[in-house]
Amino acid sequence: MIEIEKADDLLGISLNNILSFRKNEEDFIKLVTNWNKKIIIEIEKFYPVEVIFEENEIKFKIENIDNKVDLKVRMSLDTLLDIAYGRINPINAVLKSKVKMKGMIKFGTVIKFLKIFVNSMKMVASQPNQNYYELNKETR
Repeated sequence: MIEIEKADDLLGISLNNILSFRKNEEDFIKLVTNWNKKIIIEIEKFYPVEVIFEENEIKFKIENIDNKVDLKVRMSLDTLLDIAYGRINPINAVLKSKVKMKGMIKFGTVIKFLKIFVNSMKMVASQPNQNYYELNKETR
């Protein structure tokens, strides 16, 4: 079982919704359990979010972000949507400098990041109402 922290900010909530889409899938659980990595995702014109994978938990931080992370990813919102809807391949986006990554030398981390985030975004984009919004969900 994977626990995904509830976030209080726009990007954290969005990332929570994207990752929660697959949280009960066996393949997803195997990918994220004990990964123990820190990833910074920054959407241009917004702010960076540190995504922390620790044991069987996924947490989000927007303050006091660790500068020593395993991977930093920066892109525009348009590029994020283009990747999610399959209009551009994530590798081509990196090659065309639409996505900037620091830590690409850790190839295994990059591949796992793509399997976790990109695949989840594509699934949410292709079926936005399935498992994404639930009735009677606890609200603030």
